This record gives sequence, structure tokens and C-alpha cells, in this order.
Amino acid sequence: MISYYDDGKIEVAILEQAKPGKTCCGDAHTVIHTEDYTVCAVADGLGSGEGALQSAKAAIETIEMNHHATVEEMMEACNESLLFMRGAVMTIIKVDYVQSEICYSNVGNIGFIFHFPDGKTIQPIPSRGYLSGKKQTIKSQCFKYQKGSAFLLFSDGIQNPPPKHLLLKMASPKKVANELFPADGYAIDDVTLLVGKL
Repeated sequence: MISYYDDGKIEVAILEQAKPGKTCCGDAHTVIHTEDYTVCAVADGLGSGEGALQSAKAAIETIEMNHHATVEEMMEACNESLLFMRGAVMTIIKVDYVQSEICYSNVGNIGFIFHFPDGKTIQPIPSRGYLSGKKQTIKSQCFKYQKGSAFLLFSDGIQNPPPKHLLLKMASPKKVANELFPADGYAIDDVTLLVGKL
């Protein structure tokens, strides 16, 4: 299933699909627009199926209740919400329109790639571990962005994310959805691929 979000400042397209043979996807995502910022998050529950989905959904619901907080505070709250659950890996970004800044926090193997209009790329190495209610060292990093930048968040089912040249030349993720999300492109695992254009 493909979902679209657009607040006039940032446009996001998201593909979410279950592992072949499974009835539900163990990934979950959210995109929250406000006047001053947008929050995007992708969570992947450990394993697959219903148990994975419950953990991923619990993390996403926590983001939706705490989106006003910093990315580190949101991640801490997600970790606490997953006590006695299977656990999840997650990446959160917050796009601050007032400061023209993006803040990023990650636990586990949810990838994040950010491309500037001049071709420069930021691709933090995902941290080890997963959210499970146990004490975690939560870190974040922030950087300035420019209009025309593009970014990806993706679960580990994505082996080959869309290329930089496609992301930077696209005016809108919706208009190039067939290239971003080929019908036969991602079929080995639960998959979530979030594509954003500023």
C-alpha cells in the first residue's frame, strides 16, 4: 500500500507491504505535519507477523502522543512503551521549518539517507540494538537543510533504495511513484520505504 502526505512544505510517499505469505506487515510508520515542523518515523517490530506489528504500532502511537518533544525524548518514550513487548527498531526525524533544520535519532537497522540539492549526502550508520524498555543510550544529530533536498527512511527489507539522481530530479514523490516503488522491487521481507522531498 502506498500513502501520500503533503503540507505544502514537505511531500512524503510511503510504501508499506507485508512479507510474502504473511497477512500483516510488522512495520509501522507515521508522518505528522504541524505549522512549525513535520515528524516522520519508521518502526520495524522484531520478527514478523502480529507480534512484530504490535511492537511497531506501540512505538508509532507513542510518537503520535509526543511529537512536540525532541527526537531523543520521543525515542526514550518509545523505548519505555515497549517494556514487556517483543521490541522494535526505529528511526525518527523531525523537520523544523523555523530553524531550517532536521534532527535524527535511531536505534537499530532502519536506514536514513539525506541528499542535498548539490549532491552532498548524509547517511548515518544505524546504531546497534533495539527498543525493549531496557536502558538505552539514545543519541541524535541535527543539521541544516535546503529546499530541494530529498530523503529516505527504510526498513531492512529494502536492499537497494532509490538512487540519488531520481530523488533529486523528482518534483514530487507522487509523480514518480512507479519508479520509486516498482511492483516487483521489494518482495523478500516486510518492507517500509518512506521518500520525502523538501
